[in-house]
Amino acid sequence: MLLSKVKKTIGKYRMLAPGNIVLAAVSGGPDSVCLLSVLQALAKDLDLALHVAHLDHMFRGKESADEAKFVAAVAEQLGIPATVEQFDVPAFCRERGLSSQAGARRVRYEFLARVAATIGAHRIATGHTAGDQAETLIMRLLRGAGVSGLAGIPPVRDKIIRPLLDVTREEVLEYLHQQGLAFVTDPSNLKPVYTRNRVRREIMPVLEQFNPRVIEALASAAAILRDEDEAMEAHLASIAPGILLREEQGVRIGREAFNALLPALRRRMLRMAVDLVAGDEPTELSSLRTEEVLAFASDAPSGRAMDLPEGLALEREYDYLVIGPRKEPLEFSIRLAVPGVTALPWLFLEVETAVLDAPADQQGVTLPSELPSPQERGNKERELSEENYLWQAVFDYVKIALPLFVRSRQRGDRFQPAGMAGKSKKLQDYFVDEKVPRLKRAAVPLLCTEQDIIWVVGMRTDARFLPGPETKRVLFVRIWEGK
Repeated sequence: MLLSKVKKTIGKYRMLAPGNIVLAAVSGGPDSVCLLSVLQALAKDLDLALHVAHLDHMFRGKESADEAKFVAAVAEQLGIPATVEQFDVPAFCRERGLSSQAGARRVRYEFLARVAATIGAHRIATGHTAGDQAETLIMRLLRGAGVSGLAGIPPVRDKIIRPLLDVTREEVLEYLHQQGLAFVTDPSNLKPVYTRNRVRREIMPVLEQFNPRVIEALASAAAILRDEDEAMEAHLASIAPGILLREEQGVRIGREAFNALLPALRRRMLRMAVDLVAGDEPTELSSLRTEEVLAFASDAPSGRAMDLPEGLALEREYDYLVIGPRKEPLEFSIRLAVPGVTALPWLFLEVETAVLDAPADQQGVTLPSELPSPQERGNKERELSEENYLWQAVFDYVKIALPLFVRSRQRGDRFQPAGMAGKSKKLQDYFVDEKVPRLKRAAVPLLCTEQDIIWVVGMRTDARFLPGPETKRVLFVRIWEGK
């Protein structure tokens, strides 16, 4: 029975305690409606107080507004208090150059955290199922993730809990049918442009031909990998004090002890060291870069150094490896191909540009069918999707004076951040307000004309260059992680 399975999951991972206030994230879809119903059924036994949260992302106009009304009605029918809000996520994504999925995820979790703080919730419950877990494992496996990535979706992370993580989608639908519960269906879950949807609709059915219970098998594998990942992290924490030494501006690593570790532990300790130096905004090392660093640690003579992302560097000092800020400020400027692809090897990025006819609907520009073909981009293996690039932005092509450059910041840089009513701001002040660490500011790429900054990449566009009702042609820019 689904209720007993969920109760077992809650107990296994110690998700809840008597007297907890639980904020249930309810989209109106089958998984979240099932979650809410199950929590209500268990509330008396587990001594829980429930509150519903729903955010209308404003991607689908009346359709998403109707979903918000549906959730509010369900909460009222069940006698559960609810917070239902709307937020212009399309505008948020355009201003910050985020994909629709990345922007929606960020806004959604910030909304849930705010509501939880307001009502004093101890936990935030989401409706992720075993199917979501299996799909996540497949997606990360295809990207070449290590054990940490393949561990999948954690049952508990900080305040967030996932009580349905051991329940299949079929069990959810059967439960809803038995209880006579209605739900809504988000049509975006059917779009093949999203990688997760393609995994769900194309890959999973093929795998089920080999194993009808493949979802349970993959979810179980993720749980085993998660346990092993936690064991490795615990072991690493126990040995790190004898190998890593914190310094004022970096980390010193005992080279002999570090190189004596097994490869998996060396990779993890390297990430630990980089994160210690990077602070609150840990940087990500690609698998290729990680192997290059490990080779450097093994063979580089004393006095040699190599650059790391985010303004950091690794240097060999006799019997030690030292990770800290680069000794010289990072300065770069490169002219972009428009249209075309331009590599930024020192940042491990690629910039892809295309000039397109403006869509009739200015609420968003996601036109993969009109972008250059893989052959034109010079990369036949990369798939256009919402989940395998870093940032994107769209500009009014007529408002931009070519040529375009990606460069580092310069003294006196200013721009007009989107969403600030046309006010100009010093780039230095913007970085301070956005809490960008001082050591990382030199590595933030800027998309510029010869006169103006038009995009602080990954952060904010300049309002003067964004598309408007009169826009006829747009410049579409995507930033990829380079190889």
